[in-house]
Amino acid sequence: MTAKRVLAFLVNPYVILTLVMLAGAGNAVVARATVGEMPPVALAFWRWVIALIILFPIGARAMFVQHRQLLAEWRIVLAIGAIAVAAFNTLIYLGVQHTTALNASLVLSVIPVVTVALSWMLLRERAGPRMIVGLVAGLIGVLVIIARGDVSLLMTLDFNVGDLLVFASIFCWAGYSILLGRLPPGIRPEGLLLAMVIIGVILLAPFYAWEAAAGARMVISLPNIMGVLYLGAFSSVFAYVLWNYGVGKVGANVASQFTYLNPAFGGSLAILFLGESLQLYHAGVLLIFLGIYLATTSKRAASPSDAENAA
Repeated sequence: MTAKRVLAFLVNPYVILTLVMLAGAGNAVVARATVGEMPPVALAFWRWVIALIILFPIGARAMFVQHRQLLAEWRIVLAIGAIAVAAFNTLIYLGVQHTTALNASLVLSVIPVVTVALSWMLLRERAGPRMIVGLVAGLIGVLVIIARGDVSLLMTLDFNVGDLLVFASIFCWAGYSILLGRLPPGIRPEGLLLAMVIIGVILLAPFYAWEAAAGARMVISLPNIMGVLYLGAFSSVFAYVLWNYGVGKVGANVASQFTYLNPAFGGSLAILFLGESLQLYHAGVLLIFLGIYLATTSKRAASPSDAENAA
């Protein structure tokens, strides 16, 4: 294989989006492994502080050069900084205090279905019968996982709070992906991410101070430090820059399909490193995959205009 072909393979958006899922797969695993030692808001705050330190020399020039474009779109930049940096991972970290990393990974796999649904509602795209069936199948799959296969839990709405928090984070990521497509072309991903991270750290700071004032303390140890460094470098800088690039190339709906790899990568890591085990109710992920397939192969699910607007 020639160097030209290797380069073409590495910049292929589908390869890049797969790498994003691999880099982010350890997110819930690290959070679950540090339960009781790293308070959830502290974990989110220091993750993004590390990311800010790494990203500043990389993205500062791009952010400065394009500051006029970023300021012109300040509402979108502020929104994605709030939901993608401050809220998304914090909700996951809060959730895994009460549920397993494997469950969190499986629940997060419904992101494509929610993304398509929000695109339909917010962008007024029509949803055909195939898409509707897909959305219903995916949501039923999530409910099976959240309820752990116990119908009585659904009847009494007695859901696990951890699963519900992770489920809430899905809407943050779906909204983030859609808003990326509303930005004008030409904004460099590293400059955009730096602006997002600065906003996210500022928003997280008062919640981190409140958590610390309430008595939550971090345990400083080598495994915990390595976990935060992993999250800051790979699950933040690496994954987010490449995600922004991928969404810009193929659009939010197509890119969101790759999040189905999250339960494959994240669940495997949870079983390998945390000793978690598969349960019968995890078969609900099959319904999620069916929903993803039906929803994202609908004629209206991934229109070329999505990719053109985001590129």
